[in-house]
Amino acid sequence: MTPVLLLLHLLATACGAEVALQELRVFTGAGHARLLLVFSGAPGSVEGRSLSTEDGRPAHILIQLGGVGPGPEGDRTIPVDDAGIGALRLVTVGDDLDLIVELGEERALSTRFVGRSAVLVDLIEQGRGEDPALPSPAQLEAWLDGVGLSRPVANSRPRSRRLVVVDAGHGGWDHGAVGTTGTREADIALQIALRTAHSLRAAGVEVVLTRDSDVFVTLKDRAALANQRDADLFLSIHANAAPGPTAWGIETYSFDSASDGGAARVARRENAILREQRVEGETDPLLARMLVAGTNALSRRLSREVQAVVVQTLQQDYGADQIRDLGSKTALFYVLVSTRMPAILFESGFVSNPEDERRLRTPHYQQAVADALADAVQRWFESADSRSRALDAAGLGPKASPP
Repeated sequence: MTPVLLLLHLLATACGAEVALQELRVFTGAGHARLLLVFSGAPGSVEGRSLSTEDGRPAHILIQLGGVGPGPEGDRTIPVDDAGIGALRLVTVGDDLDLIVELGEERALSTRFVGRSAVLVDLIEQGRGEDPALPSPAQLEAWLDGVGLSRPVANSRPRSRRLVVVDAGHGGWDHGAVGTTGTREADIALQIALRTAHSLRAAGVEVVLTRDSDVFVTLKDRAALANQRDADLFLSIHANAAPGPTAWGIETYSFDSASDGGAARVARRENAILREQRVEGETDPLLARMLVAGTNALSRRLSREVQAVVVQTLQQDYGADQIRDLGSKTALFYVLVSTRMPAILFESGFVSNPEDERRLRTPHYQQAVADALADAVQRWFESADSRSRALDAAGLGPKASPP
């Protein structure tokens, strides 16, 4: 069975309790489910017990978290319906929080602390052991420190060079946003992507393009390509748009709940193509379970670094008054949902703004953006290598899956 990770963003802040549940992640494998509970601080106590089926009720696990609040969303039931787990229920009991895991059948329970503010819960079927394909406690502790959970592809040969998947947004009949003079987002994204790929290859980085011509590629296939090639980084290139002509500037996104109203608007526009692709009866992946790798913290760091390097470089070339820094943001972009490596979406400017559109059309600006992106990616790899060496020295680096 292929391990699956269910990401449930709880976006909790303390409310009534000093410590709040911030994230709940569920990894499922062969007869083994591993839950990671991440808190804003250390919970006062953690007690767990397995309860047998009674009166037709399903078997369930009760985890009692002392001095923990559920966050602003309050009590809730989260459907899972995967690998023997029916649902997760969060219930406030005084100043404590109960997590109830509904199961298809009884499972052995164990709990342990990971780092200073996370708890790992293992639920294993009778007669089975731990699934070695699931992230280990050491890997999860490293993930909390910003190391991705992307694992090597089975039987793959070690690469001597980094591999980056460069994704030119839209394409074919999906032209994306259209500028004030008819500039198509798909065309701008392709030109910058091709130039970025060339700059990265010149620097010794292996590059795979999701498209190298004006063709349509589904959002699902873009992410799948990156996963199949076990890329080290996924870079999706776009051009922005707003309802009016006043918005302008550069911004970079990683996957998470929308950081502001503008981020939510951009995500709705970029995800709009899903409405055309969706098969009848298929659930919107952004509203249902989000299957992602645990690279959110790493992607946020990548987004901040790319945004800073690109803006600084372009301001030196064009002047600070010509390049507006809109910052690093988060939003629910589908193209970033299923990638198992650090992934970002770069918005190179607004085709809806006359000045931004003019720059985006010029080969000089396209090349300047491409060179800055390539430089930012190179710097990112260098800093990521430094962090990995430091974690390895501390015995926290991720370990490869057994053969």
